[in-house]
Amino acid sequence: MRQSRHKNLFPYSTDGFTVIELIAVLVMISVISAIILGRVGNIRADLGARTDTLKAHLRYAQSRAMDSDRIWGIRYTGTGYFLFSFDGSSESAARLPDEENAIVDLSGDGVSLGAFHEISFDSWGSPYANATGTGSSTGQTIVVSAGSDPLNSIAVTKNTGFIQ
Repeated sequence: MRQSRHKNLFPYSTDGFTVIELIAVLVMISVISAIILGRVGNIRADLGARTDTLKAHLRYAQSRAMDSDRIWGIRYTGTGYFLFSFDGSSESAARLPDEENAIVDLSGDGVSLGAFHEISFDSWGSPYANATGTGSSTGQTIVVSAGSDPLNSIAVTKNTGFIQ
């Protein structure tokens, strides 16, 4: 007798989920996915922005060298990089345009520049792998990375100093 009364109170099965519960779960999953994908996109955008900024800084060093009788270049310190000039006997650091400090800090962004150490430019804009701008002109490839993100690279062409 008790079973029949139970069936009358709950004519539908109570096993499973209601449509409202399913929709709520799908909405929560889509919101969480959107947040995660949004953050991944920002990391890639930051890496691209840092790569473009480094290219601009390399071009700045090259143009300073072409406008003076000094060697100008960029040196990577492991956590950042800075602009330097060399007059044949002494080297000095200089602040890059639109930067608050002499050293551009990359550690906060998790960005690294691979095996790149330094590049300098002579009065013709030719790149060299040392601060003195001596020896033969060398092309360099600078690999810019952030964690497990795809790598960006900057190529500096031998002799011409074309930066791409």
